[in-house]
Amino acid sequence: MKSKFITIPEVFDVLSKKKEHDPTEAENLGYCEAFLKMKGKDAKKAVADLVKDFKFPEKVAVKLVDLVPKSKEEITSIVSGYSIMLSEKDLNSLVSYFTGE
Repeated sequence: MKSKFITIPEVFDVLSKKKEHDPTEAENLGYCEAFLKMKGKDAKKAVADLVKDFKFPEKVAVKLVDLVPKSKEEITSIVSGYSIMLSEKDLNSLVSYFTGE
C-alpha cells in the first residue's frame, strides 16, 4: 500500500462526503473544519504548484498549504523544520502566492 500526504481541505472533502462517522472520523472532521483555509481542489493545485515551482518535497508543500503562511517569517519557520533554506526571492514569491498579491 502506498502512502500519500494530503492536505486538511482534502481530508475534509473525504470525511464530509460520508453519511455516518465513527468517533475518530467525527473528531477529525471537527478538526478539519476548525483549520480549513481553502477548498480541497484549490489545496491540491497549490501543493502541485509548490512541488513544481519551488521543488519542495510533497510533505513540505502539504504543510505550507495547510498553514497558509502570510509572511516570510512564517514560511521560514515552517520550512526550517525540514532543513530547507530559501532565498529572499523565493520567500517573496511564496508570500505573494499565499497572499494573492
